[in-house]
Amino acid sequence: MINIQVIQRAQDFLKTISRNDRVAIIHDTDPDGVFSAVIIAKCIEKLRGKRIELHIPLEKEQYGITERMIKQIQKHKITKLIALDFSAEQNLPALKTIEKQADILVIDHHKIYTDYQTKKTILYKPQYFTKIEPSTYCTAKLAYDLTGRLTNVSDLDWMAATACIADIATAPWKDWLSKIFQKYNIKKEKEFFKTKLGKIAAIICSLEVYDVRLIPEYYKTIYKTKKPDDIFKSKLGKYNKIIDNELNKHIRLFKTKAKKHGELYIYEMSSKYRIHSPVSTLLALKNPHKTIIIINKTNKLIAVSARREDSKIAVNKLLENAIKGFKNANAGGHTPAAGAGFPKKYLKKFKQRIIKASY
Repeated sequence: MINIQVIQRAQDFLKTISRNDRVAIIHDTDPDGVFSAVIIAKCIEKLRGKRIELHIPLEKEQYGITERMIKQIQKHKITKLIALDFSAEQNLPALKTIEKQADILVIDHHKIYTDYQTKKTILYKPQYFTKIEPSTYCTAKLAYDLTGRLTNVSDLDWMAATACIADIATAPWKDWLSKIFQKYNIKKEKEFFKTKLGKIAAIICSLEVYDVRLIPEYYKTIYKTKKPDDIFKSKLGKYNKIIDNELNKHIRLFKTKAKKHGELYIYEMSSKYRIHSPVSTLLALKNPHKTIIIINKTNKLIAVSARREDSKIAVNKLLENAIKGFKNANAGGHTPAAGAGFPKKYLKKFKQRIIKASY
């Protein structure tokens, strides 16, 4: 699905934003989502000499654009909307409602659910213009490469690099990452997560899972940050130890509590922190040839994180098929990493479908 025109359309979208436009960003709350939001927002400020009017973090219980977000867009009279690091085209009714008021640019590296390119909406995804595996072309890197065609964003390179590490999206970019490590005098390590940028990724992940209500605060902190070392001097790091302890606890419990079905491992957990995603990531890195399903049962809506590091099984399709017919449910992501959410009443059926699909 090659459509090189999307590159020019995305560039035109950003460079024609005027001081009179009212701009909103909706973004995912993981490091890739937040860093991409900061990169795009700073680009817009550089181009028009004025900050964006509104930024809205995703609501994890209802992944995607919600009615509440649409009301905010209407209230603030937004004329330009940029959606980052989620498949906004999964909710076409929402996009069509927003199109009545604003132009839309979706910058994202997840699956294309609908090829929704209109006069008012642009989908800017790597599938349209490169053969690089989308899961390894994270949104912050997409945003960095796009904005670099319009203005000097070299001061934001470490943000895109940190997002690549956080998303385990380093494979195509190792030479570029080496230059960034050299630029900021960062010591290389065998594992990217042990580098200074990897530790920053861990700090941001900790904030997201500690309390999603902290997202606006750490967005503002990152926006003010000039270089990587500034993150360690900020108050953001205080949550890292708390989350590390919780992660280590559940990784230990996984060894004895996970239910095994061939190459499928299902672990049900309860935690007041949203750690199912980092737990699945850490376990998948240690078990690249296993399908890891982490189920967090703490809230009214079940939250699921799935990973299969060798991509032998497409976990996005696995989860999408497992929730078919469920009301108030969602699922999506990449071939090696995906997530889902649904009401608790469907948990038994969900597990049955996952197990059946794995044989």
